[in-house]
Amino acid sequence: MTSTYIETGGHVRVYDAAVRTHHEFPLGTYRVHFTSKEGFSLIKIDDLTVGTERVYGGRDRKVDKIFRSYALTDRSLGVMLSGDKGIGKTLFLRMVAEEAREQCLPVVIVSEDNDGIVEFLDTLDECLIIFDEFEKVFTAGRRGGTEGGNRQNQFLSLFDGLSSVKRIYCLTVNDISDVSTYIVNRPGRFHYHMRFEYPGPDEVRQYLIDQAPHADPDEIENVALFSRRARLNYDHLRAIAFELEQPDALFADVVEDLNIKAIEPSTYRIEARFPDGKVWSDEVEMNLFERGDVGRTFELRHATRSIFASFVPKDLIFEPDGSIFVPIHKLELLDDDDEEPEVYPTTVNLILVAQASYGFSL
Repeated sequence: MTSTYIETGGHVRVYDAAVRTHHEFPLGTYRVHFTSKEGFSLIKIDDLTVGTERVYGGRDRKVDKIFRSYALTDRSLGVMLSGDKGIGKTLFLRMVAEEAREQCLPVVIVSEDNDGIVEFLDTLDECLIIFDEFEKVFTAGRRGGTEGGNRQNQFLSLFDGLSSVKRIYCLTVNDISDVSTYIVNRPGRFHYHMRFEYPGPDEVRQYLIDQAPHADPDEIENVALFSRRARLNYDHLRAIAFELEQPDALFADVVEDLNIKAIEPSTYRIEARFPDGKVWSDEVEMNLFERGDVGRTFELRHATRSIFASFVPKDLIFEPDGSIFVPIHKLELLDDDDEEPEVYPTTVNLILVAQASYGFSL
């Protein structure tokens, strides 16, 4: 039996014949592992792949942009992906990992926090290093004075990109407010901050056409209209597509039973247009999905005057351009002297804020 002898720091360890040595970082996908006895190591895991799943929103162009920029720079490149859960960050991460391996870059996933992690990562050769849900694994220590202080700032020197070895650092974030201020808005550390928004009506429609080919086109259109009223992520759409593939499925019935009911309000921009062309606008948080038969009233204020408009969500009319026409049940327009002006707005519209029309953008 042949043994392999490896010496590090004056210590010689003996391994059996299964041990292999490499002069270069072997191509593959690895997870960082730590034990108090052996320290840090890399465990080989299955590659992150996209498979046959179709990608929506032109995100392949974003992947090309990342690797084109990486090829042109002589330092490390940071990429931050932010947005709510279920809107495509993980899929995009898989696309980046797949392209990294195509370019012969090993992929390293960091999923736990241990002292010395920065020093270990800086010993690695050129690779893609992924931090999934970065702000959860490495807390910023702001809310309630979390024990251990800010665990994100330990990476600042690594993210500065001045190491003798080039790497790509890619992290996903669900809540950007929980990320260190020394990382956000610092292009020297993270050159790209790609924000993921909820799919708009066009993406919803195309997704369902692809994933539910036997669904009634009218029901697909109902889902697209509904996406202007409540935010739908890809987890929601996957469940809806499965249901609409069933014979005689109606979206009105599907949405009653699925676990997709919005529990938080969405942000809408209210616009009131007057005959002289003036527009009053403001943003308001409402949940138009729950209790659609219960009346709502909002105030739209401009200088010394206010509009009080009452409506019932189930009566809303969804326009082809993505806006929502509001049939007003009661409208009052008063100034600060409680006098009623003669001129009233001709239309009042709602527009759901932060849909795909605002972009998957830099």
